[in-house]
Amino acid sequence: MPSPKATQILIILFVTFGSLTYGYSSSIIGTTLGQPSFIKYFGLDTRKNATQLEGAINGLFQAGGLIGALSCTQTADILGRRKALFIGAIFALIGGALQAGSVNISMYIVMRFVTGLGVGQLVTLVPLYQSEIAPPKIRGLLVGTHGVIICLGYALAAWIGVGFYFVNAAGAQWRIPLAIQCFPPLFLALGVMFLPESPRWLLAQERVEEAYESFVSTRAEASDPNDEMAVRDEFNIIHTQLLHEVQNAGSFKDFFSQPSLRKRCMVGWLVMFAGQGTATQVINNYGPLLYSRLGFGTVQQLVITAGWVTVCPAGNWINAMVLDRFGRTRMLMFGFAGCVVALVGECITVSIFQRTGDPKVASAAVFFLFLHIACFSSSVDATSYVYASEIFPTPRRAKGLSISISGLFIATLIFLQAAPTAFENIGWKYYLVFVIVTAIMFFVVWFVFPETNKCSLEDIAEIFGDVVEHPIGEKEDWPAEKEAHEHNEGSVKG
Repeated sequence: MPSPKATQILIILFVTFGSLTYGYSSSIIGTTLGQPSFIKYFGLDTRKNATQLEGAINGLFQAGGLIGALSCTQTADILGRRKALFIGAIFALIGGALQAGSVNISMYIVMRFVTGLGVGQLVTLVPLYQSEIAPPKIRGLLVGTHGVIICLGYALAAWIGVGFYFVNAAGAQWRIPLAIQCFPPLFLALGVMFLPESPRWLLAQERVEEAYESFVSTRAEASDPNDEMAVRDEFNIIHTQLLHEVQNAGSFKDFFSQPSLRKRCMVGWLVMFAGQGTATQVINNYGPLLYSRLGFGTVQQLVITAGWVTVCPAGNWINAMVLDRFGRTRMLMFGFAGCVVALVGECITVSIFQRTGDPKVASAAVFFLFLHIACFSSSVDATSYVYASEIFPTPRRAKGLSISISGLFIATLIFLQAAPTAFENIGWKYYLVFVIVTAIMFFVVWFVFPETNKCSLEDIAEIFGDVVEHPIGEKEDWPAEKEAHEHNEGSVKG
């Protein structure tokens, strides 16, 4: 396997400040809602509509994320990947700062929405940018860092929340953890314009020489990196296919009328929706509530929540390391099957605990939640971002990925908004919704999703039934690409 250059590693890692922003900003609310001073300051312990307000705090964040993700259909193509990342970072920075300075619940909820606008853009743009500069054979590893760093943000938010629970200064207990979410987007905003622009976006703008310079600076694999002819040939393949794609770019409605694009939208949207349909965000954001219903005290709730989410970065790292070896669809099916087993176990143990109150059964219920995050993070999380970011042709990748990521925010908006009321009224039976969704998705992936492992972004077009243009005599399928084509033959037509 070829090794990425230090330059590319640094570029890939730097843009994950956007991933860290999404992870921390979306997760910090879990421990914030468990901080006594936050609850008292905003009157959530006395308001009759406290449950609805908690749902709105999560719901408007996800609504902002949905709008932010969809805005990338325009900003990423018109302004370029770097400027769009800069705009997303500024929204997240402003929203985070004003959350920390909120003086009433209305201001806090509105700033959660503003932060959502920013993170919705960042969670879309980071894998978009990464996929366009990563080489085919290690794209899963490099783009998989997006999922790893998102989960690192989850873990940091959880442990910082635990630490600040013991801070006696009431305002600092929740304001400082919220203020910390400003640092990752600040660093991203300060440095993103110094990164090379995506060579594929530059080619789409007919800025060929700039594209070639950017391609050379980010190119990670070559038998001889100093072989200018090999570099130029590789660049010409991308350029030729991109010209063909631009000539056939069409309009936005083609995403829903053209069969190959419609299938891409369906696959991308479903894989992002299904990731949240496993209940992961519900468990993360309402962890203290779930553990309190199992008889654990406040400190135990926060510590268990932090321990649970700490599994996520390690699992995502494993996911990124093995993704290029086992392929996208196998990893998704393994993860969905594991999540179903864990959720069924959770339903059984929680129902028994509610009848008996046995502490041992409560511990078993916690075990199944940990099994759930282990299965999800090690096989689904990073895979979903890699898969959705690589299946669209370059001129349409920003719009296509935005449509795909909207599935994530629509799912979280639905499931998180409903969670407080659902757990209050039907308890553990709410998990059955996620069991059904995840079980269905296992078979959808098995029978519908094509494998794209180790194929170049241009050759993935062929998997989805598009015409692929190559310079005569300059392209032969790599063995991995031939294998993927044979695996998918007949499953992507129509």
